[in-house]
Amino acid sequence: MDPSTLLKSARAARKDGRPMDALTALEDALRRGPLDATASDKAGRLLQGLLTDECADRALGRVLILGQCTTSWVVTHLTAAAAGRGLRLAVREGEYDNVLQDLMQVEPGSVDTIVLLPWTQRLLGAGERSGAERVADELAFWQQAWGIARDRLGARLVQVGYDWVGTGPTGAHRSGREGAIAWVRRVNDALRERLPADAYFVDLEQVSAEVGHRDFYAPRRYFWTKQPFSEPGVQRLAEHIAAGVQALVTGPRKVLVLDLDNTLWGGVVGDEGPLGIALGETPDGEAFRAFQAYCKALLANGTLLAVCSKNNLADAQEPFRVNPEMALRLDDFAAFAASWEPKAVAIERMAAELRLGLDSFVFFDDNPAEREQVTQALPGVAVVPVPEDASEYIRALERGLYFEAVRVTDADAQRAEQYRVERDRRQLESSATSIDDYLASLDMHAVIEPITDANLQRVVQLIGKTNQFNLTTRRHTQAQVEAMIAHPRSVAFALRSRDRFGDHGLIAVVIGVPEDERTLRVDTWLMSCRVIARTMEQATFAHLLKQARALGYDTLVGERIPTAKNALVAELFPSLGLRAAGVVGEVERYVAPVAQLTPPAHHVVLEPAGS
Repeated sequence: MDPSTLLKSARAARKDGRPMDALTALEDALRRGPLDATASDKAGRLLQGLLTDECADRALGRVLILGQCTTSWVVTHLTAAAAGRGLRLAVREGEYDNVLQDLMQVEPGSVDTIVLLPWTQRLLGAGERSGAERVADELAFWQQAWGIARDRLGARLVQVGYDWVGTGPTGAHRSGREGAIAWVRRVNDALRERLPADAYFVDLEQVSAEVGHRDFYAPRRYFWTKQPFSEPGVQRLAEHIAAGVQALVTGPRKVLVLDLDNTLWGGVVGDEGPLGIALGETPDGEAFRAFQAYCKALLANGTLLAVCSKNNLADAQEPFRVNPEMALRLDDFAAFAASWEPKAVAIERMAAELRLGLDSFVFFDDNPAEREQVTQALPGVAVVPVPEDASEYIRALERGLYFEAVRVTDADAQRAEQYRVERDRRQLESSATSIDDYLASLDMHAVIEPITDANLQRVVQLIGKTNQFNLTTRRHTQAQVEAMIAHPRSVAFALRSRDRFGDHGLIAVVIGVPEDERTLRVDTWLMSCRVIARTMEQATFAHLLKQARALGYDTLVGERIPTAKNALVAELFPSLGLRAAGVVGEVERYVAPVAQLTPPAHHVVLEPAGS
């Protein structure tokens, strides 16, 4: 069903008193996009009403937009853009150019993410201030806003940068050195340099360049409404803000699933042969090779690559082995599926093998029928609207902003190698005579690290994106983590693991805080899916129990907040000896006397940091 038909269905469903049907139809339409700017605004308005009225309990995040310009249109487009990415956001705005006052009036705990949107009335306004003074004044203003948002409200931050609409009276040549363009770029550099490490920066100058300054801005709208963006401009800005919110809340998508024929090369390998496909030399061949090189470069950012092709396996793999023009090699892929089964079935199997949710996947296929089949069967998978011309493939992938990340750590860069090693582990597991023999043969070691400046960014990143083995999925900011671990009676540590096949990196985080003088409450416990079911969770609990005893706690309280993804850990605390103690709000509580708990058996050698 096309998006316009789905929008009509959504309006009809809401009018008929069926809000959930309206919500489903709207999200389906937005996921299928792209919609034009007018349709996006209408969808956002309808969705905003649903998520703040009939379906308010279905919103998954609360976002406040504070700007030095009118932000009403940003609210509706952001609501729509987020839904297209699988995020249900209840978005509201503050008063016009009232940023600091509004921040001081926000009730702590009432908002998850704050979007700060500057405009240029002070930076580029009349006056005798030097460029350096203008930049310093703007930076000081936003630093004050950051402090309130983080320290008082504990909110995540999306900071939008500045932009220039015209070159100003200095002219095009001088403006880049001593006028509007120079001041905008200097203040943006200062914002980037000083922005908190766990905040997301939207480069407005870059965003407007995607559309073109003349089309991105609408001076008449600014004079009439104090909203400077055109309809296509505000839509694209909202898409970037939505990508920033997703980067903060769940992290980037993790896997790019690629078709082969007419996607990674031109032609059909079964007909043309591994050396006859279009790749390099011709203009079309160069476009396919450039797309391969772009995909390979994604590996360094932590994105996994996979193949899903309707093909004979031998034919599908042969070009990677024998064609010298291939930029990609078989070892670059975490999963490789070539068969004649429906692609949705193959992608579901990949998700199970890689132990990742379907919302971690992006599907890129030149065939619209295959894209539609995956869209219908796997709503969580992001399906790229692939253009017919291969020279536009990179632009199409970049436009979706699927892999936006707040930062890339060393662990992210090593992810592809870790998954390659995981394939070797699975092969060993299938040949082992018993599970205990298999686990013992892995020779697993875990180094226990305190949470310090050295690993804090990685810890916050894991808290922000780990879903399956995550007892509470509380998305703590860096400031919140620092506050929790600063308490002298907190238990806070991370685990870094390795085995005979290689290094997993930092794979677990535990933060326990005192509920009272004698009770330790496990606020956060998460682990990477790569080490699940290898007794690493038992080893982690053994160390947690040891720490609780060392600090003199009598009682241990475990918490679980059920989500659609963490059913994996539903029975974790009972399996470790804690008993169910009721539900408080949405939180399941489990309790046990520390003295009655026994360290569980495991196959991991625990080592202190520095050993």
